[in-house]
Amino acid sequence: MPRRIASQAQSVLLKPADPFDLIRWLARSQSDPRKAIAELVQNSIDARARQIRIERRRVRRLPALAIHDDGEGVLPELPREDALRTIVTNIGCSRKRNLTPIERHAQVVAGKYGIGLLGFWSVGRRMDIRSRVGGSEVFVLRLREDEERAEIFRDRMAMDSEPRFTEIVITEVHDAAARVLSGRRLAEYLSAELRGPLLASGADVAIHDGLVRGTAPKRFRVVPRRYTGEPLNLPPTIEVPGHSPLRIELYFSRGAERPAVELACAGTLVADDLGALGALGLCEPPWVGRGLSGLVDYPDFAVPPGTRRGVVPDAAAEAFARALAGLAPFVTAELDRMDRERGAASNRQVMNDLRRAFRGLRDRLPQYELPAVEGEGETPGSASRTSGILPLGETPGAGTADEASSADEDSAEVDGGSPLELFPPGPLAAVTIVPAEVEIAAGRERRVRALPTDSAGRRLGATPDLSFTWSAGPGSLSIVGGGPRPAILAGASARTGAREAFHVTVRQGERVATASATAVIVDTTDLEGGAKLGIPEPELIDEPGAAWRSRFLGQRWQVNAGHEDFAALAGDARARLRYLLTLLAKEIVSRTHGGPGADHALESLVEILAHAERNLRGV
Repeated sequence: MPRRIASQAQSVLLKPADPFDLIRWLARSQSDPRKAIAELVQNSIDARARQIRIERRRVRRLPALAIHDDGEGVLPELPREDALRTIVTNIGCSRKRNLTPIERHAQVVAGKYGIGLLGFWSVGRRMDIRSRVGGSEVFVLRLREDEERAEIFRDRMAMDSEPRFTEIVITEVHDAAARVLSGRRLAEYLSAELRGPLLASGADVAIHDGLVRGTAPKRFRVVPRRYTGEPLNLPPTIEVPGHSPLRIELYFSRGAERPAVELACAGTLVADDLGALGALGLCEPPWVGRGLSGLVDYPDFAVPPGTRRGVVPDAAAEAFARALAGLAPFVTAELDRMDRERGAASNRQVMNDLRRAFRGLRDRLPQYELPAVEGEGETPGSASRTSGILPLGETPGAGTADEASSADEDSAEVDGGSPLELFPPGPLAAVTIVPAEVEIAAGRERRVRALPTDSAGRRLGATPDLSFTWSAGPGSLSIVGGGPRPAILAGASARTGAREAFHVTVRQGERVATASATAVIVDTTDLEGGAKLGIPEPELIDEPGAAWRSRFLGQRWQVNAGHEDFAALAGDARARLRYLLTLLAKEIVSRTHGGPGADHALESLVEILAHAERNLRGV
């Protein structure tokens, strides 16, 4: 059997057929002119510049962009002519490449390919690099778009030239690039793109836009962007076995328009959204969909040359993904904790807003019956003026002339809110007492109101020519205070179940009007066992298939969070509050004036208001 002769492999050295054609493809890979400018500013920061000035101006009547810095310069250890020749004859080979990832991160240096200069092709047709170090002569490197030859020459030196500077001037700016490189837009882009290097270096970057017209702003500061939201309580660095540690800065930013976690490599942004990098498998919560924003910085990434966007899915990227997968449960726990705290704070705010909205309701509109609640409210045993209830055995403080005067003033304030009419209301024709029937426990009091009206039913304000005289029939009732809003006090001897009348007589000159109302003496336990009266806290019940919007079960006020109206308005805090106010007002009116068909009519009113609120939500 013949023996098989193994063929020996031959090594072949990779070599481009046309080196400049490869340079052309590298230059064209950078299509974003803003990123190209960011690369040039990054070079200034790498050179330890403290002052970086970017200027939009005209050169030979054509738009141009200049970047001037006071850094160490291009290869400061070499003469200027040799330094400029070195960088143009070594495209694709950078001295930064010899640094370790940790060294590059410590120096805030991200570049390592030596091709950042080629990005000017996306900005303009020509770029001049002027360099001076240690008081030397000024040399210029001139590059032109899509030309393989460059020029190096000595330049004239101005009398006031700094002893050390680097200036890059890109002329004949493309029209498409000029539209996105306005001073304001460029400042906003650089503040996000170079956030890490700017914070670490402390470099001062300013932009002067000499191409804008009129009174529009011309000067802008590039300030490192600050993330909004509440910071997560997480360690600032996470160890990655076998690789450099990653740095995290995460925030809970629910409510932001597009919250996203940005990804950086040694301080330079390489992805605007961590979840968009499908190769890393991080497109699931908590990295997306949980209101998470901030930055994750990992210096070991291999970044595609030219665009500097995205990451190469190599072993370092896999280690990064494993580290974030281990961090995910802790991030989720932090977000859950913040959700709970925010929910509790939101509920407290809703309760504060509801109580503020209905503050003084029992004083101004005593005819309406507030529900009994277990939390804060107006206890029947308290002596506050808001409740209008006095404990047994205490001297009624509401019977003073001062309180009567105060009551008159408050009444005038309420009536003063009526719309202006051609003829003022009057003269006196009738008077009513509200509520027409009140429940009072023995030893307690209840405030009432007299409402005088004219023959057209219009209310008369508490004017000085109106006098109020209150009286009670024989029995246990007595009147505390005077004016239009006194309190009706049931004596300790009042018999439960008794019905006693009280009266008011109103005089205006020769005109007299009278009215009567009834007080029903009830046992203290009938007043919800002494429970507090006030604004209840809404209990959200998720019943999407049910038609009810709100209801009372004993002292519990339940709101159907599954109803389409609540779901449509829950995302807007103010619309949600107004919806809850409408529901509570419906319940109060129903408790006070409830009767056959009242619930259906009130539900229809809420339905119409909710429909209007949904239409006006974005206005």
